[in-house]
Amino acid sequence: MVSFEKKYNYIYGNQRKTKIGNNVFIGWGATILGGSHVGNNVIIGANAVVSGIVEDNSVYAGNPAKKIMSLADFKAKREKRQLSEAKAYVREYKLRFGVIPPESKLTEYFFLFKKNDDVKTFHEMLTLMGNYENSVKELEVHKPAFNNYEEFIDYCLKD
Repeated sequence: MVSFEKKYNYIYGNQRKTKIGNNVFIGWGATILGGSHVGNNVIIGANAVVSGIVEDNSVYAGNPAKKIMSLADFKAKREKRQLSEAKAYVREYKLRFGVIPPESKLTEYFFLFKKNDDVKTFHEMLTLMGNYENSVKELEVHKPAFNNYEEFIDYCLKD
């Protein structure tokens, strides 16, 4: 293996200030190179290699990392897919274990069937990211797609 320092018999310093903003998710295996500035409210995809400036409210992926969409576009994409993914999860769970999943197994989907006055089961999930109060406020204005868990399960299991 060739080493730059070994070849030239001298060590050159290479320190650059790197900044990572607030509310940033860095996917597994991603590399943030020295001197990079990652904004606030950013998602960095798995195995991405980030160099330079990453805009606020955005999603980056790839090598080199490029902006693939805004965070608002990502939210819309997730909203659009949430119900079909929940349905697939319920069906696979039933196929695998022979029973309908309990509500506690649907921690990522409870917004589909829970009202704001009935979230005790998901208290831990609401506090996970340190924004419990904001999540509870969202639940106050949020209208679930289903009236209750049973209605949600019926939808998931019908052909």
